[in-house]
Formats: sequence, structure tokens, C-alpha cells
Amino acid sequence: MKTILKLYFRLLFTGSLVSLFLGGCTQNNEQTEAPTHDRELSSESIYQFTGEWQNQNGDTLQLSKFHGKIPVVAMVFTQCKFACTRIVADIKNIEKEIPKDKKDKVVFILVSFDSERDQPARLKEFASEMQLDDRWVLLHGNEADVRELSMLLNVKYKKQPNGDFAHSNGITVLNTQGEVAHQHEGLGVAPDETIKAIKEL
Repeated sequence: MKTILKLYFRLLFTGSLVSLFLGGCTQNNEQTEAPTHDRELSSESIYQFTGEWQNQNGDTLQLSKFHGKIPVVAMVFTQCKFACTRIVADIKNIEKEIPKDKKDKVVFILVSFDSERDQPARLKEFASEMQLDDRWVLLHGNEADVRELSMLLNVKYKKQPNGDFAHSNGITVLNTQGEVAHQHEGLGVAPDETIKAIKEL
């Protein structure tokens, strides 16, 4: 997984350099300096990914907003009949076990596969249905960004003819730099290893 991320971001960085060079041939010489935290990120950080998302309140953000936090991340869609609500329940079980000294750092992030139906208003409804408090962030993105993030998180999915999604069921913990610290696959997995990973961050 780490090797894949390194190769992915190396290609991304190389492409950015080419774009910068070509852009310099036709545009003025103004330069925008990257935020300080971007320069500190490793090649394995998901925060290198610059796609834009909308949360359940309609606010636009990038994943780097969570720099310094400990995100617990899963990919779902709100029309899911079984697995996704089970994933939410599994994350709630993790939430119950988080140590007091980590509670202010941990944030729970659900990213929707369904770019068409899971607009911010629907995500807000889902948050209410699932009784998710303000520590939970539900994200809507375009299809390309959703696909790219799924590759970075090693989540597999495929859109079905009826608009639903067949998908793998996993939960990922990121460290404060946006690097994958722990992942588990499956439903109803005991939270012990996940909690252990969070305690070590």
C-alpha cells in the first residue's frame, strides 16, 4: 500500500511540474506559495490529494482540512440497504472506546460513493437518521475525486444498473499527517485493533 501511494504521488507531482512549466510559457510570472503544512506532508499522505468536497452543511473543503486530526474514514452511500448502516454502527462502536485524551483529535468521516444522489442535503438527512453528532463529517464529491480517493484508501466499488453500489467494507484510520495508520476489512469487526492504533497516534 505504501509503495502504491509513493508511486501515485510521484506521478502526481511530476504531472504538476509539467503543468507548471507549460503554464509558465503563456501566463505571467506570479507564483502562489503552497501552505506550510503541504510542504511538510510525506509522499504517503492522502492530504497530497487536492480534490474538493462538500460536507453535509454545504461547505466546500479539501481533505487537508483534517491535518493534525486523527480521521476514522469509511466510504458508504445513503441508499445502501445493509452494509453501510453496519459500517456506521461499527464506527460508533469505535467511537465509544476512544480514550479521553484522544477524543478532541478524532474525527469521523463518511465519503459517499454516490455523487449523483448524495448531495449535501441528503447527507444531512442521513446524519440525522443515523444520529451522528458534529464530530461526524459526511462528504460529497464528483465521480473522479471519489474514484481517486477510493484508490488511495484501497476501497473497491462498482456502480450497479439501478444506481446502487457494490463495494468493499472497510474502515481506515489516518494519522495526523494523513497517512494510513490502520485498516480493517469486513463488517462487525471488533474495535480492539482500531482503538489500539488510535492510542498509538
